[in-house]
Amino acid sequence: MNVLNIVRNELNQLGYLDNLLQEDYVFDDASVSGIRELNIPLAAFAQWPPSYRNACIGVLTANGQSGPQYVSGYRALGAPMFFEVSHDHIVRYRVEASGQAVFLESIPVQDIRKAFKVNRNKWCPDAIFRAKAITPLTDPVQLDFVDIGLLPALKGMIHDKLDRLLKGTLHEAINIYKDNTSGNRPDETLFFRLVFRFLAAKVFKDKRHPGNWNDSQANTIIKEIQEFYGFTEADMQGILDEPCTQQAVWDKFRNAFNFQNLSVDDLAFIYENTLIRKEFRKQYGIHSTPQAIAELIVDRLPFESLAENERFVIEPCAGHGVFLVAALRRLRELLPASWTGQERHRYLKDRLTAIEVDVFAAEVCRLSLMLADYPNPDGWQIISQDIFTSDVLKKQLKTSQIVLCNPPFEDFTPDEKKHYGNRISSVHKPYEILNNVMENPPAMLGFVLPKSAIMGRRYRDMQDRIARTYKDVETIALPDRIFAFSEQETMLVLASDRNRATKTNVFVRTFWIRENDRRPLLETGQLPEGISKDINRSTHREFISLRNVPLNEIWNYLKNHPRLEAIADFHQGIWWNVSLEKNRNSLISSEPNHGFKKGLDTVQGKIEAYNVQRFVYLNIDEQYRRTTAHSFPWGKPKVIANSRRISRGSWRIVGYPDSSGLVCTKNFMGIWPNKDINIEVLSALINSPLVNAALYLKGYGRDNSIRILEQIPIPLPGAIDTVRITQFVRYYAKLRSGFKRGPAKAPIIQEAIQTLMEIDGLVLKAYDLPPRLERKLLEFFRGYTRPVPFDFPNYYPEDFKPRIPLHKYLEMDLKQASAGELLKRITPFDSEDMHDFFMDIEAGQS
Repeated sequence: MNVLNIVRNELNQLGYLDNLLQEDYVFDDASVSGIRELNIPLAAFAQWPPSYRNACIGVLTANGQSGPQYVSGYRALGAPMFFEVSHDHIVRYRVEASGQAVFLESIPVQDIRKAFKVNRNKWCPDAIFRAKAITPLTDPVQLDFVDIGLLPALKGMIHDKLDRLLKGTLHEAINIYKDNTSGNRPDETLFFRLVFRFLAAKVFKDKRHPGNWNDSQANTIIKEIQEFYGFTEADMQGILDEPCTQQAVWDKFRNAFNFQNLSVDDLAFIYENTLIRKEFRKQYGIHSTPQAIAELIVDRLPFESLAENERFVIEPCAGHGVFLVAALRRLRELLPASWTGQERHRYLKDRLTAIEVDVFAAEVCRLSLMLADYPNPDGWQIISQDIFTSDVLKKQLKTSQIVLCNPPFEDFTPDEKKHYGNRISSVHKPYEILNNVMENPPAMLGFVLPKSAIMGRRYRDMQDRIARTYKDVETIALPDRIFAFSEQETMLVLASDRNRATKTNVFVRTFWIRENDRRPLLETGQLPEGISKDINRSTHREFISLRNVPLNEIWNYLKNHPRLEAIADFHQGIWWNVSLEKNRNSLISSEPNHGFKKGLDTVQGKIEAYNVQRFVYLNIDEQYRRTTAHSFPWGKPKVIANSRRISRGSWRIVGYPDSSGLVCTKNFMGIWPNKDINIEVLSALINSPLVNAALYLKGYGRDNSIRILEQIPIPLPGAIDTVRITQFVRYYAKLRSGFKRGPAKAPIIQEAIQTLMEIDGLVLKAYDLPPRLERKLLEFFRGYTRPVPFDFPNYYPEDFKPRIPLHKYLEMDLKQASAGELLKRITPFDSEDMHDFFMDIEAGQS
């Protein structure tokens, strides 16, 4: 078709030349679980090799089919924009993350060249590729036809499909191996190497790489791979050599869905994450960084600020090389499009280096890089040495300008400390590695560290060294469960723009990834709004902290207030001196027993704000005593609170005012008032938004730290309305006890919600925060479920913008009141916040 030729020529003019413009491109429909191949007349890509990640434009011909539904069927290509070609015009579509194609415009044939010329800067390879980037360092290109959710959606579908294929292959191959070896299980290292060879062959086959990759015989394919990568006979002996198993694996891959449009770096990640079992990972010390986190760090570091010949990257403690695979992709994107594959390979292999002491992990790293650098052979620098016993890292830092590292988080064991001797200066492995790096600081670095490294005091001097070495520092606080094989909370530290001039400033930016931010981060690399500070290094005499805590204005405002430790004594519950698991029947009883006292053993389902239930009886006999907790005054009025956090969200602690003498285990803490304050008011403070926010932001890990609790500010003396808070707490407890007799009716639930809000409002009134800061505090809880047996709403409607204290808000019927009526209800006082409040109301009524 002449129109198709016009479009082809115009795409060439935009920069889609040679192999960047594929004709009759065949690829798998990732949206279906089975095999469905699609063929598109023209597919334009930003880089070679082609994949859904760098697909820019798809061109279809209207041969009996047309329209949005027809175009939607090709969404797995990954291109954000499609042209549908007819005999006298073309139709332009955008593809959304949902997979739906949306009509943008119809262009008559006589206007096609003009349209391409006018949109040259928007439709060219670089512009679309940058607009698609999940985590762009520079400001992304804003293109109306690019939905940034499309790429993550496709990536998720492809990863799931690959995962199913690899797991199915693993399961079938193991069973076949057992059938042919008298029930033995295959050696996983040998099996891993075998799978790599067939995965690589599958990539070559589907991408039509020259060679005998269509052969159905497994032994032929193994020989082909051996010759291509230059494997020796010794290498070949290191694979699983059972013929039936080999053939089964190759048959599964050979007949699987088409790999043509896959991103080979995705394949490298899935390869490691799917095939290495948890116990094997532990045995060989393989620690896995999620692809999204590796790419986030790599993409936020300014690689491009270094000259092309200075971009040397090293990954100490490389594991399977997740950072190097991400860095390979990043470096490759920065190379001129005119470079040949061999030129790119030579450049990349000279600039990427891994250090990994474990032989098997080093092999995983090498194989992953080989997959990611298709179709080039080996040549990667994988150094198998221990960085704690050799000077290998020191030597590499002489040339390496970019250091990427996810170190082991555990401390050195006594045996390791004895083994390493004076070669190490800290018991903390992450600190030791970071310290070695900072002895000869690179141009930039990206580290994954325990959250305590930034939130605690252990790394205080290291934070100062980083801040005084680099002008631009970012810290990204991650919640737990980001890492597939670890529940530890972590902090990402990125530093760049090395400049030790003491008179310059350091700019520190912190992003807090909370529970509700997890999915946007992992799927699209989206970060919430950051918190920044600019520090003058010449005048700052103390240690410079890399910590930027949300709501810091509140803690500064309350810095002269008394602390919780001034009004209460905190103690953790009882510990037994024997194993609970082995002696449960001797320590916990469901019935009253001699030497036992009524109390609580576990948190979940047993405690919430102002309420406890499902009691047990705990053995408090002295023979089982491990700490002094048995001797605490359990019979006196106190507040019982959870030691282990109640949720992963903003709500961390709940308190129950107990006057019945309950005893609790170490999963709880007892809080005894030591001043003229009753347990109802004390529990209201513990349950308050301010205390919960402080625990979330100032603590780390799964436990509520007594040390942190003791330092949380409380209202000034005399500010608390003891009478009203006590009445509300007791009233709520009465309402809540009614729930136990059956499902609560809507009016009762509404009354309970109102009562909780009244308590919170009175506590915050006692703190006397400026309305702007109080509103900021309460917005911190928006979207997070409060641990109560009903849906607790947000404190304010989302569209309610005025800043007004909660206790005042609860007194008003804001939906019906006019600004004038509200003025009559509020005690007049001179306040910029209240002025803004009334201006907002008047603006809303005009």
